[in-house]
Amino acid sequence: MTTADQTFLGLPFKYVSLISLTLQNSLLAILLHHSRTIPNTKLYSASAAVLLNEILKCSISFLVALYNSCNQSSSSSSSSSSNQARRDNYHPIHTGAQTRSPSTTNYSRFDHHEAGDSPFSRKPPVSMFEQDFHDWRRSSRSWSRMIIDHSKQILLEIISADCWKLSIPAVLYVIQNNLQFVAAANLDVATFSVTYQLKILTTALCSVVMLGRQLSVTKWTALFFLAVGVALVQLQNISTQPGGSSSKKSPTDTADRFIGFIAVTSACFTSGLAGVYFELVLKSSNKVDLWIRNIQLSLFSLLPALFTTLFTSSSQEGHMFSNFGFWAWATVLTQVIGGLVTALVIKFADNILKGFATSLSIILSTLAGVFIFGTPLPLGSALGSLVVLFSTYAYNSSSDTKPPSSYPQGRGPTGFISPLRREKQRTL
Repeated sequence: MTTADQTFLGLPFKYVSLISLTLQNSLLAILLHHSRTIPNTKLYSASAAVLLNEILKCSISFLVALYNSCNQSSSSSSSSSSNQARRDNYHPIHTGAQTRSPSTTNYSRFDHHEAGDSPFSRKPPVSMFEQDFHDWRRSSRSWSRMIIDHSKQILLEIISADCWKLSIPAVLYVIQNNLQFVAAANLDVATFSVTYQLKILTTALCSVVMLGRQLSVTKWTALFFLAVGVALVQLQNISTQPGGSSSKKSPTDTADRFIGFIAVTSACFTSGLAGVYFELVLKSSNKVDLWIRNIQLSLFSLLPALFTTLFTSSSQEGHMFSNFGFWAWATVLTQVIGGLVTALVIKFADNILKGFATSLSIILSTLAGVFIFGTPLPLGSALGSLVVLFSTYAYNSSSDTKPPSSYPQGRGPTGFISPLRREKQRTL
């Protein structure tokens, strides 16, 4: 069965992954906002949530890498055993001129006994239960030995010579995740979801500068209108009170929204820079399994996440996991599931469907903010959200690049030589 033919409950896997991505993005925005706007006495530590997120992602990535390694080993061993069986079943045809030696053809039925043994002195037959138990012990030992061997192999791949390159995006991802919590606490669901799409713009700009990627005119136009849509939402957000009136705006509320905007834009920048740097490491280094790279990324994220958790918990009452209840765990698990869903989308879907799913999640998040949290949706915010929605879809549905001949050799539209091309030129 090919990848396109795989289904879940009768639905093709690409649509299952896209539905999951849409629901995960919308649910994460809702959970982030709700879990960070409860009273301070019941507020959990955001840095502790980031730490747990990295621990769970590291554990899941290790299990997936171990499963892939064992699966590849078993498939290769089964193919080699089938080849050996075919060789064992091969019997040459003897001609009449060929005769067998009596020493090789005459076998005694007592040859398998030692001297002095009687053919009737055999051990009593083993019961079926004992045989099944011995088979189970033998198979469990072989499985445990195989798991230990493959775990050692994965550990050796994790501590490779170039693993230190993942330390930079790891720190950036920790900063991004903490900034997400700050932004969600100071912005409503709709504003956070729309503004967070600026990560498309920052990722595109970083990929042009660092990877030498050449964007088409359609993509540049979509990025321009994406920035315009976010600006419309923020201008409406600044001039409108939470209650919907545009007069007598609270200075404290203005400061909180400004902090939220700075946090979400900083999160977009760190997300784009970390994602492109991670792609640069994958393309410029030796071919390593993606799950191994995810393990390395999570391991390097543990130290800054732990430092941030200890630093913030020292200034608060209680331990680092105080008030870590249902909503905190729901937020962490939704973030972890997001990584798995993204991997499914990359495997089963394409950019057009991914852009449609992202746009649909913006609509769901906006509607959730209106109906669940009672957030008003002024005309300016609605117009800006529509512009961002269509810009996101247009960016993901257009072709990736223009022909490379449009720019000088090894250079992008900015004129800079990308680090990836510079590395290739150095090795030639």
